[in-house]
Amino acid sequence: MAEYKPQKLKSKSGAEVVVRSATRQDAPAILDLSKGVIGEEIYQLTSGAEFKMTIDAEEKWIESHLSKPNHIILVAEMNSKIVGLLDFSNGHRQRIAHTGEFGMSVEKSVRDQGIGSLLLQVLIEWATQNKTIEKIGLNVHSNNERAIALYKKVGFEIEGIRKRDLKYGDGQYVDTTVMGRFV
Repeated sequence: MAEYKPQKLKSKSGAEVVVRSATRQDAPAILDLSKGVIGEEIYQLTSGAEFKMTIDAEEKWIESHLSKPNHIILVAEMNSKIVGLLDFSNGHRQRIAHTGEFGMSVEKSVRDQGIGSLLLQVLIEWATQNKTIEKIGLNVHSNNERAIALYKKVGFEIEGIRKRDLKYGDGQYVDTTVMGRFV
């Protein structure tokens, strides 16, 4: 995993946010954040009922990124508490190694404070300095208008729509919006 040294940034409200690489010791806090976001039962691929991650499994997931220079896991901390997570992995084959995708989660209590923007800013900065990465991609639920607006604001473009790609528990279908940005 590529390492990103801690950087002190500011939220929209002026609060200090530290963005840094995740460590194995972050596993419990990352697990708590994931449980909270997944528990909202919207905008995630994993449902609360199927989320069975343990601290041990979370530690192994973090460790699995450590030997891969084109993977990064970033956390955002406010008051020493992890409130945001972004993980990026590039393609594992030679022809797609120059591209990668990320997933991002922000704790509900701190949304609209620019935490997602800060994580994306750091990801884009890191990818720009990375000799391999040329393009960042993502998939987002088409009904997640706030996320799509954020991604567009930092230069992502819609590249396609996968119709009825997601099915929520209530039988409602949602399209997936595919977005990308060259660095």
